[in-house]
Amino acid sequence: MKMKKLFYLLAIFAFVSCSSANEEKQIIILSTNDMHAKIDDYAKVAAYVEKVRSENKNVLLFSAGDMFSGNPVVDKYPDKGYPMIEIMNKIGYDYGVLGNHEFDYGQDFLVKRIEQAKFPILCANIKIYEQSPVKQPEPYVIFKLDGIKICILSTIQVEDSNGKLIPSAHPDKLKNIDFFQPVETELEYKYLREKCDLFISLNHDGIDEDSILAQKMPELDIIIGGHTHTLVDGMIVNGVLISQTECYLKYIGKTTITLKDKKVIDKKFELIDVSTLQDENEEIKTLITKCYEESPLNEIIGKAGADFDGKENLGGLMTDAITSVLNTDIAFQNSGGIRIAKIEKGDISRLKIYELDPFDNEVILFEMTYDEIYSLIKNSYRKNSKYADLQVSGMSYNVKVKAEEVIDIEMYDIKSGKLLDKNKKYKVGMNSYIAADYKFEHADAGKSLNITTAETLEEYIKQQKEVNPKPDRTKIEKTE
Repeated sequence: MKMKKLFYLLAIFAFVSCSSANEEKQIIILSTNDMHAKIDDYAKVAAYVEKVRSENKNVLLFSAGDMFSGNPVVDKYPDKGYPMIEIMNKIGYDYGVLGNHEFDYGQDFLVKRIEQAKFPILCANIKIYEQSPVKQPEPYVIFKLDGIKICILSTIQVEDSNGKLIPSAHPDKLKNIDFFQPVETELEYKYLREKCDLFISLNHDGIDEDSILAQKMPELDIIIGGHTHTLVDGMIVNGVLISQTECYLKYIGKTTITLKDKKVIDKKFELIDVSTLQDENEEIKTLITKCYEESPLNEIIGKAGADFDGKENLGGLMTDAITSVLNTDIAFQNSGGIRIAKIEKGDISRLKIYELDPFDNEVILFEMTYDEIYSLIKNSYRKNSKYADLQVSGMSYNVKVKAEEVIDIEMYDIKSGKLLDKNKKYKVGMNSYIAADYKFEHADAGKSLNITTAETLEEYIKQQKEVNPKPDRTKIEKTE
């Protein structure tokens, strides 16, 4: 009788175990990317994350990089970036990856933010030397959730800067660190497929690199990406699900993976439009309000007599500040460093200045010849672009392009309307990013004027009291 009972119990146990093994399980991954310190809607995000967690037992929350640079209330906080990580900690992020703008505050502040974060920040295509205060991040992580073994592999975007691969960040902020091609690096980790049930690339490489990665690495189940601010609504490439949620916390990504017998049998992606969410987490809302109310950037420093709309208007304002305040003949500002689309007519606050120019780039002064200025503009031309990359003050220029090659540049003095003097040396001011990252001829090594471009602009607006947009100063003229 006892033996029959034992066999009966063993049979039940075997049935339950078998059923459990064959049971379908769902993993839900919520993700954000390229938030750029835009904390305003995080109370909505927090409430949504809470709701999803209350309805599902297997929920993860990921950041695909660029947590910083874009909101002066965070970027100019006494302990730079602190409010962003505090909010992310309270919401309960599980994992993140390094983005190129994580380096904008400098390595010492990056160390503080990584130590503050209660979630690991990963990156595989990076080598950090002892001279850097930053610790070598883990390239990947493997963990279990509800019996499912999950692997997350992470990489950061790189580009060629004067023969060296670095992320899109100020080269001076990247000393004692080497970077490697992200796709090639991830391919070295194909073997991780055998060590997990769900294989994820959480990266900050951009949509083009993600598409290449999916073609070369079908071992991956999903790619959650960032960097290019692209709205990717669950694109399938070579069987790999790719997603990206644009930028600035406009959307939350929701990826649902269904597994049976520890094999992925279905994967779906949904974009959650944050503007449509109604509920807010009161704790996070109070924290955000406090950040803004206590910010010294609310001070009004001047007025815009009309809308400054677009790169030309805004770049002209930024470069006029350099020529006026620092008494240079010419000034340049790269379009990528212009971080808002518009300054509206009316009062201008300090906050608006640092939204426009958040990077703490110093003004570098060069003495430059006509030919050296020519080389800077020529090398700044971006193929297939309709617009100039470098905005300018003190001069105007017309780039003539044939078959996407620069064949001539006409450069005019703004005051006289005449061509620049080929025999004169000009005092040229530019931000330290251009000075360090752009290719151009210059016999003068350049010197810092120990003032940032944002500080220069702030001083200019205070002096002028009211500023108005000027006519465009750049032109791209294309012929076949």
